[in-house]
Amino acid sequence: MTLLVRHPDTPPGAIHAVDGEIVRIDGGVIATFRAIGRIDELVVPDPAAPERTDDLWRHTCFELFVQGEGSAYREFNLSPSTQWAAYEFDAHRAGMREALADVDIECSRDSSGLSLIATVRSEIPNPAHVALTAVIEERDGQLRYWALAFAPGAPDFHAEATRAMFLDGVDGQ
Repeated sequence: MTLLVRHPDTPPGAIHAVDGEIVRIDGGVIATFRAIGRIDELVVPDPAAPERTDDLWRHTCFELFVQGEGSAYREFNLSPSTQWAAYEFDAHRAGMREALADVDIECSRDSSGLSLIATVRSEIPNPAHVALTAVIEERDGQLRYWALAFAPGAPDFHAEATRAMFLDGVDGQ
């Protein structure tokens, strides 16, 4: 698992670490995330029907961005509710449309962590530059942003600088 970092403008909170990994499978990837800390202080979406849903990033959500050659990329939003979203873009926040995908999410929690495993069946470039990111909503009303890396300025998971992991034929960590 690879550690994500909290955006420097995001204050510390109940979560002290977020890590993730991605493994290529036939027809897609498996993305695994774990948020570690005082889980009872998080706002976690209630379980829901496992279907495509917009605006998941407004609450606790894990995300995956993949980019091959060129400026086009895909975004996958993976909610602990088991809802998900998949979008593709022609370039940074331009040309947004739904991406063909099917996603299965398993989520669990214990006293120290929230875990999410997502099987994403979709076209994933090979090789791909990958961003693993997380939006963590806490009971204090704050959203905290975690990623492998950030571009300077406000948190922007769409920025190419966040895609700091390289996924080739096998897996990335």
